[in-house]
Amino acid sequence: MPLTLTFTDTDELLIAALHKRARAHGRSIEEEHRDILRSALRPLPKRPLDDILRSMPDVGLDADFERRP
Repeated sequence: MPLTLTFTDTDELLIAALHKRARAHGRSIEEEHRDILRSALRPLPKRPLDDILRSMPDVGLDADFERRP
């Protein structure tokens, strides 16, 4: 579904940064803008909880984290 976005009252420094970034990537400003939106709004891949827990560093024994009165 085509959509046209119009931005008003945009900071000139932001516009200049968008131009610079587009040139650096060899893209049009419109394509650079699309890429920024895609990156910002793309859902993060889901990782299984056990994978996340295994990737955590070993920082001590369980007793090290016990509550003390």
